[in-house]
Amino acid sequence: MAILDPIRDRVKRGSERRIRDASSELLKRLSDAAPTDTNEMRDSIIVSTSGLTVTVAVPVDHASFTNADTEPHLIEGNPILAFLWPARGPGTFFFAHVDHPGTQGVVDWYGNTLDEWPKILERQKVV
Repeated sequence: MAILDPIRDRVKRGSERRIRDASSELLKRLSDAAPTDTNEMRDSIIVSTSGLTVTVAVPVDHASFTNADTEPHLIEGNPILAFLWPARGPGTFFFAHVDHPGTQGVVDWYGNTLDEWPKILERQKVV
């Protein structure tokens, strides 16, 4: 049905545009919800689109530990740990290990924000 091809293409392009717009909103919401101790998490969030597919990633080693509480634990270097620690002063601090005090998670910042995706799509009139 070649006669419908231009209509199908136009609908697809419009849907892809709306998906990109919705993805931008999702990125903003994730950035707003992310832990901000160092802004590393917020600044690393990736929301990418390809056609009608959206991919979300937070490529930071400790990302999964920010969603829920963690118990105090030992972190050992391999062979050494290096930290920027603004509260302690300028420069880099080096340790063989640290006794991490544990963290209080940010109440599922990632999952709760992703749960908003259907509403974001509705606002963009994708669904």
